[in-house]
Amino acid sequence: MGNVKLKDIAEALGVSAVTVSNALTGKKGVSEEVRDKIVKTAEEMGYDRSRYIKAEKRSRIGVIVADKYMETGVSFYWAMYQMVAYAACGKAAVTIFEVLDDEGEAKKILPQMLRGRTVDGLVVIGKVSEPYVEKLLKKSGVPVVLLDFCVKHIPCDAVMSANYTGMYKVTRYLLEQGHREIAFAGSVAANENIMDRYYGYKKAMMEAGAPVRKEWRLEDRDLVSGIVQIELPKKMPSAFVCNSDLTAGRLYDQLVKNGYSVPEDISVAGYDDYLFGHSFAEKLTTYHVDMKQMAEITVNLLMRKIRGDDTAYGIHIIDGVVVERSSVRALV
Repeated sequence: MGNVKLKDIAEALGVSAVTVSNALTGKKGVSEEVRDKIVKTAEEMGYDRSRYIKAEKRSRIGVIVADKYMETGVSFYWAMYQMVAYAACGKAAVTIFEVLDDEGEAKKILPQMLRGRTVDGLVVIGKVSEPYVEKLLKKSGVPVVLLDFCVKHIPCDAVMSANYTGMYKVTRYLLEQGHREIAFAGSVAANENIMDRYYGYKKAMMEAGAPVRKEWRLEDRDLVSGIVQIELPKKMPSAFVCNSDLTAGRLYDQLVKNGYSVPEDISVAGYDDYLFGHSFAEKLTTYHVDMKQMAEITVNLLMRKIRGDDTAYGIHIIDGVVVERSSVRALV
């Protein structure tokens, strides 16, 4: 196994030895798919890649997340960052993490990692203001990929969950269980993701001829502070579909406090498949956001940009599936 040579790998895959060499050294001219296949085959055949890994410049990926989204060890975006770091490690890259505070975003102050020229590319996780993204693209001097949000009119790659389709699937699931009185919990004006999820809910309801009531579109947060808080409607629906699992967890607590039982009295469904430290997570029917795939695609896009292999830009939508648990009661 130790005597495996480049030509052996090339013959096994039907490519040239030059292509194998370029792939193992991270040079341009090799697609990400072919590169991954060559690396995997080399490892399976027992080829010693250590000399290439030592010689290859390890890409440095900067990751920034707005402070408003961070609750270390708990938040959805902290989990997303961990997935990005793992995906980067698989590409022989390292990540550098920085939190963007409100003042830095408002004054459009570049992250310290960019001012120090310490990264080769940048991932921004979670929505930040459009002016701030524009400043990053103009002044950072490195490729940028947005994760879990996009700014549609500027040339920048973005990787997003299938917000519209995902919430449509969850709502359809509730309808198929016999529910027609379904409320939506989520502040539609908070961001584009929640708005897309609301319209996915609305499409499913309208297709089924179910009523979309204004009083059943519930605010779930203070738009200034971002604090999640829910006020139950006077007339209760048979089910709630929530824009996030965090909202679903808070709603569950509110329902129990008011004497309701889930799912015997009220059914609840969420979105994310990520509810940290809450017992309701084991019961919550929800839409699974494939964070692992989103992170891998983000890192692949950024690495191609860093190498100069890719000059096109686009929005990449990653779909998921409904995860059935016990928080929804069938009425049919």
